[in-house]
Amino acid sequence: MSATLDRLRALEGAGLRTFASPEPLVWARTAGSSVWGEDGRAYTDLHAAMAVATVGHCHPRVTEAIVRQAGTMTHAPSSAPTALRADLYERLIALAPAGIDRALVMLTGSQANETAIQLARAATGRHGVISFSGTYLGRSLGTARYAGKRAYRERLGLTTDGQFLPYPDPYRSPWAAGRDPSTAVLALLEEQLSDPASGVDAPACIIVEPVQGNAGVVIPPDGFLAGLRRIADRAGALLVFDEIQCGLGRSGRDWACGHEGVVPDLMTVGKGIGGGMPVAAVLGRAEVLASFAPDTVTSTFLANALSCAAAVAALDIYRDEQLAQRSAALGAEALARLAAGLADAPAVGDVRGRGLFIGVELVAGDGAPDARAASTAA
Repeated sequence: MSATLDRLRALEGAGLRTFASPEPLVWARTAGSSVWGEDGRAYTDLHAAMAVATVGHCHPRVTEAIVRQAGTMTHAPSSAPTALRADLYERLIALAPAGIDRALVMLTGSQANETAIQLARAATGRHGVISFSGTYLGRSLGTARYAGKRAYRERLGLTTDGQFLPYPDPYRSPWAAGRDPSTAVLALLEEQLSDPASGVDAPACIIVEPVQGNAGVVIPPDGFLAGLRRIADRAGALLVFDEIQCGLGRSGRDWACGHEGVVPDLMTVGKGIGGGMPVAAVLGRAEVLASFAPDTVTSTFLANALSCAAAVAALDIYRDEQLAQRSAALGAEALARLAAGLADAPAVGDVRGRGLFIGVELVAGDGAPDARAASTAA
């Protein structure tokens, strides 16, 4: 038993994922794609510390930027403009899909998604949110309401005011009854929003992950995002893409929505953009980002100088080292090798992915999802 685990268990309240497994790995140090435990053993970090280490752990340029910034200014409140914040915005907008030209810095991905939903409500004067099964937007009170897993809400004592639809999973969509799942979902959504007797209010926004992460790296059929764009426009709703997990090169493109060439009204980003520091953002069209009055959004550490400096360095590394192209090349090779190597494995139902965003679906003998095996494998 680790002395660190003993110390934590004696003091830490329940609720974190720390002790979801009886003997979690105690992290001692990180570098690149490796994590070392307290025993000195090295491990390859295949989930990039929950999608944060896009440029690698402790990248020298990020570390240098943090150290340099720490000697100048460690913190500035969001009420105080800084050149550093402008630097961050310029890099984010340079990477954003065409037509997105404004940004708001955030602290976490959950906060970014909460803010995007509130922006949609302010811009449209409506309240409703359309979400999808399997959706993961964060665990805060403002995002768990729209999670595609009831357990996230139930643990927090929340109810939902969202409207949910199935996410079109090409591998597992029994509800589609043999139809193309994307076509079926889009038809249902169009019916709900156009039929005055459907019981569904006109929504403020449709929020969706272009590739679902926590649901198992689920890639919707081509045309799904474009269909959502058409329906949102027709309904006067805003289309919000959560690119916090699937974005910044993980799918082999800057943003996963780039595979279909669909531009949202609002896009949330985070995790990997901070180079290991807590920072996120809401990106969008100018007219939508103008929906808030000044001082509507604030938080003490919203524009923390160290986080902004790390993010600027990380985005420069991402550009300079062409990490999206690297993800596309390595991902194609990894996906091909996994598909071939696991083709005859009875416990593997599907191997799928884009870029280095890859998932392996584990199944039981009857083909049903094998949650226990997946939990053990993780």
